[in-house]
Amino acid sequence: MSSFQFKQFYLAQNNCAMKVGTDGVLLGAWADIDQCKNMLDVGTGTGLIALMLKQRAQKYNMVDANIFALEIDESAFLQATENFHISPWQNIKVYHNDFNQFKPRLKFDLVVSNPPYFINSLKGSNDARNTARHTCSLSFKTLIQKFCNITHDKGRLALVLPFDALKEIELLVNEFDLCISKLVYIFTKKNKPAKRILIELHKINTQCERSELFIHDNGEYSQDFINLTKDFYLKM
Repeated sequence: MSSFQFKQFYLAQNNCAMKVGTDGVLLGAWADIDQCKNMLDVGTGTGLIALMLKQRAQKYNMVDANIFALEIDESAFLQATENFHISPWQNIKVYHNDFNQFKPRLKFDLVVSNPPYFINSLKGSNDARNTARHTCSLSFKTLIQKFCNITHDKGRLALVLPFDALKEIELLVNEFDLCISKLVYIFTKKNKPAKRILIELHKINTQCERSELFIHDNGEYSQDFINLTKDFYLKM
């Protein structure tokens, strides 16, 4: 099996402001790709999550799996295109487009996103960084509404978000008649409040699976984190 692990990916984007981050790693390793043929990474940045989905699909011999990526920022789009080109998988289709205006010709089985999440915080001078981090470019409501429009009846939406976003997502789930099928509370370490959530939304009503994940344990990566992400780190 070909492997495209993070050391190589990081070196490919030395000139890019958006490096490999733990949020993207968690989502790319966790998102459920079972029985998914067409998958879309919204706001792919430099292509991390799309590459992880492709590597996992190959691992499980999902030969018909198609990975698509969407990015609004031109420099990130160009970097993702380059990263896909130098990876073992050059058939990832990447679009330079605004998700608000995106009109695909097919229906997706899975949509994943590490979306913008700062709502009222002060913006900086870097327009690309603001687009990637602030919800003015893509609100949670728009993201969920578009997911409903571009997926099959059994389509799923997998997200990594700040813990504080959960209440808003729960309201939107009710508004769009969806359900939360999986929810993981992410802690940096024990005795600290949850910092992130991994959440899967489903169009079909199903019971929610809830769990916790601690990234660190006694100053080292926890065994659960290692088990989830070890296929993507060179030293783990």
